[in-house]
Amino acid sequence: TDVFGCTDSTGYNFNPLATINNGDCVMLHPGVQVHGGIVFYVDETGEHGLVAAMEDLTEGATDLYGWGINGYEWGCLGENVIGADGQAIGTGYQNTMDIVNQGCVTVSGGITAAQAALDAEINGYSDWYLPSFDELIEMYSTIGNEGLEGNIGGFDTSGLSTYWSSSEHLNNVAWLVYFNNGNTGNYNKYFTGRVRVIRAF
Repeated sequence: TDVFGCTDSTGYNFNPLATINNGDCVMLHPGVQVHGGIVFYVDETGEHGLVAAMEDLTEGATDLYGWGINGYEWGCLGENVIGADGQAIGTGYQNTMDIVNQGCVTVSGGITAAQAALDAEINGYSDWYLPSFDELIEMYSTIGNEGLEGNIGGFDTSGLSTYWSSSEHLNNVAWLVYFNNGNTGNYNKYFTGRVRVIRAF
């Protein structure tokens, strides 16, 4: 009996039982919505990568200084977080764990950006984390303003479009990316920045 389906093993919806390709294979590339979010990075195998949540994290977020940024402090002001200095793609999860395991606190008494990321439950997934610096840049470059299809990730693009990475720079500052223009920088850890969590697949 013929079984219609995706016969391409690199397709997200590959059906190993299919005998006839129905022409409906979904290939993983930035912008595809799968695994609880929107793909922004695919590795060389074409089968694994990273997705970003469809919206900024706001559970427990505050606009601490009244600047119109509903976000979180990075935390650990004045502390060197051992291990949270990874910037490359693939280091965000370990950075996030290092921040939380150090027991970082905030100036305001709220939760850190990293803790908020680990606490997130979105679309049936609970393994979200704060992206590393390079993961955040990749996100901007593929599903943000610099992406081929524009800002399909729905990021804030106002003048206050600062998103935290999980990458520490020095004791008092951590790396962030401006999603209105792609500029990068480091800022004081007590600053309230936006958070867009990611997960690996």
